[in-house]
Amino acid sequence: TLVAPMGVHVPAQCAPCDATAPETSRYHARPGVQISGASVKYHHWGGLSLERIAKLTPKPKGNERFSSIEVVHAGGPVAERLLAAPRIDASCPVRVYELPETRCEPAAEFKAIFELEEAMMLQRASRQSLIVWVGRPDRPELDGFAGFLGMLPFRGVHVALVSPSAEAHPDPFRYSTPSGVIEHDATDPARMGKCAIAALFGPLPSRTFTSKLGRWNPICIQPAAGEPMTRLPFKIAGLPLPLITYTGDYDGGVEELAARVAGAYPAGRLLPIVSCGETVDRLGYAFDVLQALARRGHRGYYFTHRSGETHKHWAEYCRPELLGVVARAKAAGRTVLFLAVGGGCNGNATGMVAAMTNSHFIEMPTTPLHYNDATTSAKKAFSLVLNGKILSKNLLGTFYLPRLVFCINETLLTCSSASIHSTVGECTKTINMLAMPDSAAGQMDYADILGAHEFASDTTRILGCIDGFERLVAFILDDGVRQAKQAVLELGGGAPPPPGPPPL
Repeated sequence: TLVAPMGVHVPAQCAPCDATAPETSRYHARPGVQISGASVKYHHWGGLSLERIAKLTPKPKGNERFSSIEVVHAGGPVAERLLAAPRIDASCPVRVYELPETRCEPAAEFKAIFELEEAMMLQRASRQSLIVWVGRPDRPELDGFAGFLGMLPFRGVHVALVSPSAEAHPDPFRYSTPSGVIEHDATDPARMGKCAIAALFGPLPSRTFTSKLGRWNPICIQPAAGEPMTRLPFKIAGLPLPLITYTGDYDGGVEELAARVAGAYPAGRLLPIVSCGETVDRLGYAFDVLQALARRGHRGYYFTHRSGETHKHWAEYCRPELLGVVARAKAAGRTVLFLAVGGGCNGNATGMVAAMTNSHFIEMPTTPLHYNDATTSAKKAFSLVLNGKILSKNLLGTFYLPRLVFCINETLLTCSSASIHSTVGECTKTINMLAMPDSAAGQMDYADILGAHEFASDTTRILGCIDGFERLVAFILDDGVRQAKQAVLELGGGAPPPPGPPPL
């Protein structure tokens, strides 16, 4: 399907397929969900050395060896013995990092993880590297840090977890830091089947762990006839992702979103955290959502951050009050829901915090670039930023799906013309993947793509939407519109601060 500007829904027209094409071809296949559980082996650690760990840990796809070994530890006799042992293969660089004391404080844990990540990235660790976590026999709870170190370099780095615990095998799929706030569950389909821990080592008997993915449970909206909503047919790895364009008035869209969220969670069991940047804060979009949820019995927390790519950095979100709210909500048995209202930077960064805390996640894009690109990629990430300079964009990230994407069309009227042009640029960048796979010619072009008959794109119809883009840009650049928007921003800048966290 194609989403034209201003929410016009343009269904693709299907041309007759080649009657001679076999129904069993990759093109005609109905592949279903394309993610699955993982398998991780625990090795008894007899004769433990870095060489043995590297030999027994599965290698990255397409590689026969690791490019470097990044050892992370928190002290203790096992780390001392492992690092003091003589090395046979000196051709693979080994770098050593020590986890600082975090005192079971969520913000300190969050900070420690990302500082270690940045240190490894600055040393040019890559997806071909191996991260070795070396635990302590007296502090097995620290082993929960291991998986996060491998999850965060975008697309993942293999982790070998060395756990001296003789009490029980560590769980390679579900783990948390000592506070319980930083938490991971690899069986959640929202994580796209990714498992950072590739191998386990310790004093217990060898065995293999196999995970089974849980049920994908998005907030499913199927608009009825006459409702001012359009659901876009979108799947990722075979998982349906509800993308909703609300074409009615703004106030009605806010109420509809709040009603759908409230209907998906039991009363009194949800803690929504509504996150936005400076501009959306002044426009009032996020605060309107917060208030609408409160009217339905779900009082939440309002979180604002600085806007822009240079502030898409973990430190902007490593705030004790924010993570403290998550901690108290979890302790009270509440489901934490992060709701990102704004552009792509906000969606990416807020999604990262949701992924780090194992919280539910919803996106309400207010720019077409966020709606067209950031929400559909499954990627959530921070950038590597030092001293206000972006060294690498989206380097520290993971895959984490929102349970709903809900775009209120009228919010697009307050975005910048640059966002409109960037949206067209992103579409152009991937134009070869949009084409017309349901046409006779497209069937030939996409013959080797699994399940391509399900694709609903039609690039040729973009030509019919050019006028809509031009009119939208002209509207945004109109002097009267710009003056009105500036007046709203000034009014929003003088508004009193929102209330603090609700009692739990």
